Amino acid sequence: MAIPPFLKTIAQAPYYRTNWHDALREVPAAFQFKRHRIEDPAEFLAELDIDPAAAFSGFQGWRPILEDAIRRVKAAEGHQGACSIEDGMILYGLCRALKPRVVIETGVAAGISTSFIGAAMAENGSGMHYSIELPPADVNPDRKRHDDGGEFAWPRGGVGWAIPEQVKAGLGKRHRLILEDVRIALPRLLDQVGPVDLFFHDDLHTPAQMRWQFRLVWPRIAPGGVLAADDANIGWIDFCREFGLSQRMFSNVQRLTAVRKPATVGLVQ
Repeated sequence: MAIPPFLKTIAQAPYYRTNWHDALREVPAAFQFKRHRIEDPAEFLAELDIDPAAAFSGFQGWRPILEDAIRRVKAAEGHQGACSIEDGMILYGLCRALKPRVVIETGVAAGISTSFIGAAMAENGSGMHYSIELPPADVNPDRKRHDDGGEFAWPRGGVGWAIPEQVKAGLGKRHRLILEDVRIALPRLLDQVGPVDLFFHDDLHTPAQMRWQFRLVWPRIAPGGVLAADDANIGWIDFCREFGLSQRMFSNVQRLTAVRKPATVGLVQ
């Protein structure tokens, strides 16, 4: 009998060896995520009150370019951390429909999620895209796995090595890559940019890291803005419960989750 992927993750992640409470809670959470999984990105966006037609405007022109980037990453040596086409469509759709003034993502790796966000930003023609990633030189080459069980080879090619030239050209100076520990860079960036329209977490996927980021960022999300996360775990569930967002707690596409702040809710500074 094959071992479920989530059990492999728990077994391989150093974090869970010293955080047994979170490890035990992950088991029922994984079944809930599976039970509430959505296959269609358009359906997922509609749940967030986002019109799929507006969300995917211009996407067909970018799709071959973005799919080629995914193929290049999958063909590269080692695990590069690429998101799927479905996850990418959600990121593109969120960015295209929200037309954000400020987008922040934590975790870049080879740059696939950055590419989908960047393509939408290029179509929008406005807004700033900020990406935070640990400098490759700071990644310990002797460490077998990160705390969340991840084992990546992207540092060999450099941060964002797979971002298509068309995306870079479309964004121009509206993309800022911050090579620094997220615990230092993110609080400072939030103080600099003001309200955030779209935030995407895709760096260290431990419950503790996710709880910290979501608690920090959610009060800074603009009315009508979205906070999204890949590889959701018990940290996401704790965040949703803490901020009264339980209605969106388990809805996901391949463990990518998102919540939207009501447009009538004021920003908490």
